[in-house]
Amino acid sequence: MGVIVGIEGGGTKTGCAVLNEQGELLAYAEGGPANLNFVDEATQRESFETALNGALQGIEEPIFALGYTVAGTRANWDWLLERLGNPPAYAIEESRMAMLSTGVEVAHGVSVVAGTGSLIGGFKDDELVVQMGGWGALLGDEGSAYDVAMRGIRSAVRAWDGRDRENGLIHAVQQFFGIEDLRELVPIFYQQGVPRHKVAGFAQSVVETARQGDPVAKLILARAGFDLARDAQACAARLFTRDDEFTVAMTGGMFKSKIFRTAFQDFFELIFPHAEFRTPVMEPATAVARAALRRAGLR
Repeated sequence: MGVIVGIEGGGTKTGCAVLNEQGELLAYAEGGPANLNFVDEATQRESFETALNGALQGIEEPIFALGYTVAGTRANWDWLLERLGNPPAYAIEESRMAMLSTGVEVAHGVSVVAGTGSLIGGFKDDELVVQMGGWGALLGDEGSAYDVAMRGIRSAVRAWDGRDRENGLIHAVQQFFGIEDLRELVPIFYQQGVPRHKVAGFAQSVVETARQGDPVAKLILARAGFDLARDAQACAARLFTRDDEFTVAMTGGMFKSKIFRTAFQDFFELIFPHAEFRTPVMEPATAVARAALRRAGLR
């Protein structure tokens, strides 16, 4: 019959997965950032094309259906649909994609995305009922990689000029941005401009610094996990009681940090002790493609 394509565009990367009609993964590839709140349309299109070209290389079957999830402003899909032969296209909510990526077929619980940005969705019996967060770097994104990165950078500059005790994040900032004097950050941020996805990349440096035992980096990760758990509790409280059993899908790169993940789980469980925590078992784009497969009536 053909193949199903799933595209997931985030603030840092774009994933593209190709499935056969039995739901088996045939190919996967990645491109650059695709959130139109932070990159222009030309960059988004390049990211889509890179991911598509990589995933569809060697695929000869026609495209039966397309599933797509893109963070931020709605993308222009006309050119992409035309290129793929104008297949039926299904918009998959980011929160649903997150839940599906943990292997949950029928969403019932809270999905939490902590990637470049952050987003929380609440489901009851497979219906998306509540959505919180998703306000972007200037208005929110608590617990996201961008949030953690900025906390780390601010801690480094405070220590650099003596407002806080010296910590390992100073060296991490020097390495990441290729500078010696941290005051060089001022023209980098205010004159040259730093893309949001590059700033978010510094979150990994915070994680590595914490692994090396730095107490300030550890505290940043724990506080960010705590803040996100508090927001997730607010979402869960709209739908569930303390005694209810439901799923909490923890997705996005920040949950790869044990300190962050543990802080999130421990605080969330204080209010909802029967929550079942799940982490991804597939790439987000694969989850999008599987959702499109269901929407197309093949599963």
